Parts: sequence; C-alpha cells; structure tokens
Amino acid sequence: MSASDPATSPSEPRPAASRTPSLTARVFRTLVFAVAATLLVFYGVGLLLADHWDVDSERTVAAPPARVAPLLGDFATWQDWSGMRVELGAGMTREVSGEPGHAGHQIAWRGAQGAAILRLVEVGPGAIDYELLSQRAGDPDEAVVGRGRIRWQAEGDGTRVSWHDEGQADAIVLRWIAWFGAMQEQVRQIQTVSLAGLQKAVEAG
Repeated sequence: MSASDPATSPSEPRPAASRTPSLTARVFRTLVFAVAATLLVFYGVGLLLADHWDVDSERTVAAPPARVAPLLGDFATWQDWSGMRVELGAGMTREVSGEPGHAGHQIAWRGAQGAAILRLVEVGPGAIDYELLSQRAGDPDEAVVGRGRIRWQAEGDGTRVSWHDEGQADAIVLRWIAWFGAMQEQVRQIQTVSLAGLQKAVEAG
C-alpha cells in the first residue's frame, strides 16, 4: 500500500462522525451543570427568603359602625359584598354555620378538590379575628393557611375599616411567589374589592 493511499495518508482528517459523541457529551454535561446550578440557587436562596407575608388595606365607609359591624361579623352576607371567591371543582357547596359575630361562626366551601373554611376565632369590640383553613380531599385534618383581622372605628360620620391578612410561606416555591409580590397583590385585590363592596352593601341596606 503506497504512502499516498487515502486509507493510510497521515494528512487525512479524522471523520467528523468520530467527534460527535464527545461533543454531545460536553453539551449534556453543560446542561446538567446549568440545571444543577439553577436548582441550587432556587433552593439555596429560597431558604433565605422570608417565610411570612402580610397585607393591609384601609377604607372609610360612609356609614356608622352600628351598620358596618353586622355585615363584617356575619359570613352569610359576605357572598353579597366580599371579593373572596373559592373554586374547589365540581359539586362545590357552601355552608354557613355558628352564630354570627361569635367565635366558631364559619363559612365552609367543599368540593371535589377538598375544602376551604373561614372561621371566626376571636370577636371583640370593634374587631374580628379569623383563620382560613384548608382541607385536602379525603383528609380529615385541617391546616391553617392564613389569618386575618378586621378592625373598625368611628371616623366622623363614617367608619374607618382596617383589614389585615397574613400567612406562612413554608414551601420554597411559595417563598419565591411571596418575594415577587404575586401573593400579596392577589390578597390586596381581594381586600380592596371587599371594602368597596362593603360600602355598596351599607348604601343598599
């Protein structure tokens, strides 16, 4: 076989196909490292983010406290004026129980996806405290996912209503959502719509 034979020529380049596995492996390793670094940042930084969020809104309602307080303490009226909407799948039911304006009074939504319960835990002069609980389908245990307080006091001829909500962001993904402000903005919208609806309710009453 001669030196100029293409099969044995030392100047002949190695076929590109022989380099393909090495290139693929390098790309794969790069992707793996990139994903690992992203997850490390996601979980590492997430652990340092705040695990608690809170939102406050206020509004002066053009009605005396004597007309505002009964609406706030009676969950049966909340569907008429509050911005709280719950979706739990097919067959959802809504039930109000307990004496309005007293601890233990609650509204419960139940559906295919589980249950959500809003329950008064403390009632005082000019204030109510409540808990928002969640219950998975088929699970008898209730978990507290949020707490709130509504306070009211006379202000001139009207009533100053202050609404506070807070919650825990135990899961890393929830901490990121809270850090970006998405969760707080959603709660703030509910508070704002509710306070505006409260004004309309006292006007209509």
